[in-house]
Amino acid sequence: MRTWEFEDSRAVPSSLVREQDLILRVRRLQRLGAPNLAVNIVLSAISARHGDRGPLEEAQERLQKFAQKNDATYAEMSNGDVFLLWPENNNTRKLPNKVMDVVLPDGATSEDSKQYMIVFHMPADYVKLRERTNHYVDISRAAAMSNTSATPAQMLQSEAARGPLTAWSVDQIGKLLRDVDLNRYIRRQPVYEHQPDGSWKPLFEECFVSFDELRRTYFPHLDVSTPEHLFLDLCQTLDRRLLTDITENYEVYTGQSLSLNLSVASVMGSVFAQFARRAPRAAHANICFELHRADLLQDFPLTMNAMTVLHRESFKVAIDNVTLDMLNYLNVAMFETDFIKLNVAQERALQIKTQKTRRAIEALPREKLIFFHCDNEEALLEGVKLGITKFQGWLVDDLARLGRE
Repeated sequence: MRTWEFEDSRAVPSSLVREQDLILRVRRLQRLGAPNLAVNIVLSAISARHGDRGPLEEAQERLQKFAQKNDATYAEMSNGDVFLLWPENNNTRKLPNKVMDVVLPDGATSEDSKQYMIVFHMPADYVKLRERTNHYVDISRAAAMSNTSATPAQMLQSEAARGPLTAWSVDQIGKLLRDVDLNRYIRRQPVYEHQPDGSWKPLFEECFVSFDELRRTYFPHLDVSTPEHLFLDLCQTLDRRLLTDITENYEVYTGQSLSLNLSVASVMGSVFAQFARRAPRAAHANICFELHRADLLQDFPLTMNAMTVLHRESFKVAIDNVTLDMLNYLNVAMFETDFIKLNVAQERALQIKTQKTRRAIEALPREKLIFFHCDNEEALLEGVKLGITKFQGWLVDDLARLGRE
């Protein structure tokens, strides 16, 4: 459950953090399609009955406890109004009837519920709910007009940009990237094929933006890895910017075998279309696009369409960042991809030794598998035993370099 403090003295411009975070959550629920309830409590109007913020803040605290007790999501708007969201089922359908009693424990009437509470049933009421969230965006933007002097770079160095990602911080990073020389942060790492004689043959190079360096320079207090849906939004922004830079400077990459990260949604966008036109058709077979596994699972039809488009354009396709525990629940071999990248970082390496994981790996086509984040000997040795030939990671970089010396 996420909670917000009503008095926010941080340098968030009116905040829009809260409103945009709610919008992203609502969009995600709509994509999933399952029945959900959303209740909007207009506390800012109720507060007029009290004359100060004390009772309003107390009402917010009671609603937070109510949300926690009933497994609801608590989302507070910049003006103090609150949304509660939870899956709709026989048990939760009665919960909206209890909300006003929580807000006004001294006695709530049926008129209070009509005047100060709005109930939305998703997915049927999605449009109405979005209109309501847009109402709060308009309120927040109007308040933000009084504080527009700070630049994105300044805002991202402030106390506002601390902790997990928010919709606001992702938006600020997007604005910042328009002015940043991204070439300073572009890195490459090869994918190697392990040869029978023990040597390493480079197959292609993954080209990516170094998150760590970018974060240390511009937004050092943010944890860019959480929450995952905002991390993916940030990845999408960076990937599109990187693809734009490569398109504009394609002559630098001519003749190279590359692997590039790309979101599923971006495959259908103008940035990808411009790159596909700029790169000669004959060179497409040397370029692989990596689609993040979390991005794939959000929309299967869109995923299938994206893979079809990429293959139609003669590009290779990889599923990126597949975790070992996923292999027991999802047959990733069913996707029409050229490569499947399994995350075997240090904290995951022990999983490879379990019989369940080994059986799952053995069921996959060896020629497609890449052990990446291979930064420990245990993962490398286990991979070789399992017949894996393709590896990526700093340990492999070191071994390949030693083999050349």
